Amino acid sequence: MMEKITLTLADSPARAPHTTYEVVDDQAVIINLNAGTYVTLNETGSFLWDRLDGETSLADIAQALADDYAISPEITRPDVLALAQALLQEGLIAT
Repeated sequence: MMEKITLTLADSPARAPHTTYEVVDDQAVIINLNAGTYVTLNETGSFLWDRLDGETSLADIAQALADDYAISPEITRPDVLALAQALLQEGLIAT
C-alpha cells in the first residue's frame, strides 16, 4: 500500500516526467503516458500547471494567481493546494 503524501504550501512540486501536455483555448490537456489517461484543466488550473517547475512553491503560485486575478491569496491558497494534491494523487506531479 502506497503512503499518501500530503502537500503543503511550502512544497515545490514539478510535473512528472511521464506526462506531456498541450494548452488549447487556455485549457491544459495533460496526458499520463504511463497510465494512458488524461486530465483537462481550466484556465486557473492551467495557470498552476504551467508553474509546476520543481522550484516555485505552491504559496508563490497561489500569490501569483491572486495577483493575476486581483484577489486575496487567502482565496487562492486552499484551491491551489487542493488541485496540487489531486494532481499528485493522479501521478501527474512529483515532489
